[in-house]
Amino acid sequence: MVDRRPDEDPVITPAARNTITLAATLGYLFDAYAINIYGMTLAMISLEFGTSLQTMGLIGSIFIAGYMLGSCVFGMLGDRFGRKKTLGVSIFAYGSVTALTGFATSPIQFAIGRFFTGVGGGGELTVGVPYVVEAWDTKRRGLGAGLMFAGYSLGVVYAAIVSALVFDAFGWRAMYFLAALPAVIILFVRMQLEESPAYTAMLARRERTKEERIAFWPALCASPQLRRNLLWGSLIYVSLACIYYAETVFVVQLMVTVHHLTNTNAVIVLGLFNVSMFVASIAAGMLSDHVGRKPAGAILIILLTASLWMMFSTASVPLFILFGCLAFAGIGGSWAIGMVYVAELFPTEVRGSGFGWSVALGRFPSIFVPVAVAWIAGVAPGGMADAMKYSCVVLVCALVAYIFGPETLQKKLRHRR
Repeated sequence: MVDRRPDEDPVITPAARNTITLAATLGYLFDAYAINIYGMTLAMISLEFGTSLQTMGLIGSIFIAGYMLGSCVFGMLGDRFGRKKTLGVSIFAYGSVTALTGFATSPIQFAIGRFFTGVGGGGELTVGVPYVVEAWDTKRRGLGAGLMFAGYSLGVVYAAIVSALVFDAFGWRAMYFLAALPAVIILFVRMQLEESPAYTAMLARRERTKEERIAFWPALCASPQLRRNLLWGSLIYVSLACIYYAETVFVVQLMVTVHHLTNTNAVIVLGLFNVSMFVASIAAGMLSDHVGRKPAGAILIILLTASLWMMFSTASVPLFILFGCLAFAGIGGSWAIGMVYVAELFPTEVRGSGFGWSVALGRFPSIFVPVAVAWIAGVAPGGMADAMKYSCVVLVCALVAYIFGPETLQKKLRHRR
């Protein structure tokens, strides 16, 4: 059964809350770096290995498959062993593996490296979000989630800067070697962390009452509400994951081939897009704290659809950049709201598992997105621009979830009995 008794707001000092948020934000920043250097280096890797665009799309899909696996596995590990330990392991894992991928000498070795990078990156998200949500009070969780996703945006900007400074001079491998940096930084930050206050309170209550902890799947079988919430969470992540990979894996190549920008300038524009994403993620998180997750989420989805359609319908570079900034702002805002909303759908004891499985199930369709976009680009009259424009249809999944799912704003974090 699901315990309907509300928790109190977390008993935690501002310093501890901020350190938890900083650790998760830095983790997501370097996660973004590990994810997005693939799109920035795709053309050079393809040339060196003599692979086709379709093969590179397949490697992109293999990475997403790893991300899906890491999402559900690390989410359950976070519920079993705590947020603090599991977050550190996931960040160390993807940083180390990304660096090792720089030594790949064949497409198969490179694909294996990207798969395990995805496993670690998926863990960072599904442990970091519950960790941050549980550290913030009920009135400001949206801000906490927005700050965490802002780290992702900064990670893409960081990747763009590194690409501009390193790519031409030292090649694509150097960008992968630099991913070892988070493995070093997180060792220091992790020593400053406290465990999630809500998670700690749940363990103490279990010890006090001598109640046995029940894993996610038994809880899911016993609660129709949890099953519905898993559906809403999965639908939201179908939209978030699919639209992100549809628009980012090939966007640099599109700017080079369609709008005739240099690779360096295209990466700079991508950095600009992510500055708008940074601002919008924080603003959208705060908006959801005031008007509710459902209306804020639905509005962002609608604005995102319109902006993406205009972005890939224009031949004008200035208009492409303008609507691109609006579209990426919509992506950032939608992710920030989706993160806090899905985390709030599940009680503390199974929050990592519930969030992780929502992300994993939602990401499953996104495994096929790079391959699908590459295929559609080959048959659509407008090529890659049409393929990326038509991907907007996937956003209807999140819209359905926000229309029919429960509102979670101002509800206390719940434990399961």
